[in-house]
Amino acid sequence: MTAKRIRLGLQLLGTIAIVAWIPGNAAKLVAMLVIWPLGFGGVSRREVALMIGVNLLFICMNLGALSKGAFRFTSPDALGMPMYEFVMWGFYTLNTIRFLDGTAPRGSRWPTVILAAAFAATFSIVSEPGVLTLLSGTVLLISLALYREPMDFAYASYMLTVGASIEYVGVWTGQWSYPGNPLGGVPPWFIPMWGGVGLFTRRLLLPLLPQDAGSAASG
Repeated sequence: MTAKRIRLGLQLLGTIAIVAWIPGNAAKLVAMLVIWPLGFGGVSRREVALMIGVNLLFICMNLGALSKGAFRFTSPDALGMPMYEFVMWGFYTLNTIRFLDGTAPRGSRWPTVILAAAFAATFSIVSEPGVLTLLSGTVLLISLALYREPMDFAYASYMLTVGASIEYVGVWTGQWSYPGNPLGGVPPWFIPMWGGVGLFTRRLLLPLLPQDAGSAASG
């Protein structure tokens, strides 16, 4: 493992520890904003724009999920969310892109846009956990079967690992909760959700960055 990946891995573990054990949402946010630049070693303007766009997208998605009671934060600050949540998904995305440092896929992105829209629609329309897991998982499996590139599986697997870590630690330390007492505290639909975010990060977001962005900025 390269020094860059070790640094990014420690950055991720530090972020999870901050969410779980630093008291107070403001203190969590400050701590994250301290360790993230250390882990990334510099961020380009295009990466900043990407992070902002991802954060805005997931703020909207969180609002929809919170409004239908899909989960709840224990100590929200605004719009039902703690202040650090407004920047988390941009971090997850850039950490994944930097850690895997993969090449962007070629060809038309329109089929991926359609699949991503169908994937997102399952989370917007379906509320029953079992049905949501089945439908979102089916879309994810179809997507992976269509593309079948090793880096697609790598992005889905890495983001799923990130998701499992943050979800279980967050729930077990009382940062947020899901209704219905699911096994382990986290509903099974988190698996296709995080895996799908990883896949579509590679398919839709990575092509927006220069191919040497991760390597050049992180050293």
